[in-house]
Amino acid sequence: MKRLTACLLAVYGAWGCAQHPPADHAPHTAQLAPASGSPELRAQIAAVRAATERYRDFENAKRDGYKLFGKEGPLMGEHWYRADLVKQPLDLTRPSTLQYATINGRRELIGVAYTVYGRPDEPLPEGFAGSEDEWHVHNVDRIARAVTAERPFLRWLVDRRIAHGKSGAGDGRTHLTMLHAWIWLSNPDGVFALEHKALPYLRAGLPLELATAADAFAPYGVALLDERGCAWELGKVKLLARPSRGQQRQLANACAAAAAALRQSEAAHLNRVASRAWREYLAVRDATLTSEQKEQLVAVIEQHGAHHH
Repeated sequence: MKRLTACLLAVYGAWGCAQHPPADHAPHTAQLAPASGSPELRAQIAAVRAATERYRDFENAKRDGYKLFGKEGPLMGEHWYRADLVKQPLDLTRPSTLQYATINGRRELIGVAYTVYGRPDEPLPEGFAGSEDEWHVHNVDRIARAVTAERPFLRWLVDRRIAHGKSGAGDGRTHLTMLHAWIWLSNPDGVFALEHKALPYLRAGLPLELATAADAFAPYGVALLDERGCAWELGKVKLLARPSRGQQRQLANACAAAAAALRQSEAAHLNRVASRAWREYLAVRDATLTSEQKEQLVAVIEQHGAHHH
């Protein structure tokens, strides 16, 4: 079941990254977002920063029991979590997850994440003040069934656990609700955005301003500049959609072509080229996969961008 749980992160391409040396002191690329929102929200974010300041030294996170969940993803970084906090009541100053990304060869703290298990009919958690926090919901039952659709024995085990109420946190709490807060690295889409669109740019040594000017597609294209870029994408598709060998070859060729277009691009036109390259890859993926396979790809996130207000 650990592998099924890890599939929560697979949709973000979080597979196959190499290990990198941890930072031995506070990160040097951190750029905090300017204070905004209500005084209450600013005070909450300041409190979370104060509570997690020590984790800018990655060694402190390891000493305190945080462990890697999944692998590094192109627009999310790494999720380091504490199992004892995952199922605890929400406490903003004690995030269950710390998010790191490797930038300039260093693992740096970029944000935190919160996890709350609930029942399908329960409202989203009360988190930060205001309506900006973008909680998203993972339906654990749906994910487990999706990734075991063509694996009869595993599917039998999953159905058995579900029937006995052992899915998720148990007691009918099968919806894992999550919130990201990018409090240590400014995100052009906002502190509570689902993903961090600047990460592919910073990994490539590009300025944050380029990410600010990017459309919704360009960051995914820029991620292909990373040598792991296509592995992230193809690994996600392979795990969730179970493509045939022929489909895998088509997708690999399309991703390689998109990556080549990025490497040949001039810096001044990078966002335009990245956006076009990613959209062209998506067109191939859409034409290559069956309707059922495409449904598998979206099984991981049931709902996002919704708030309790």
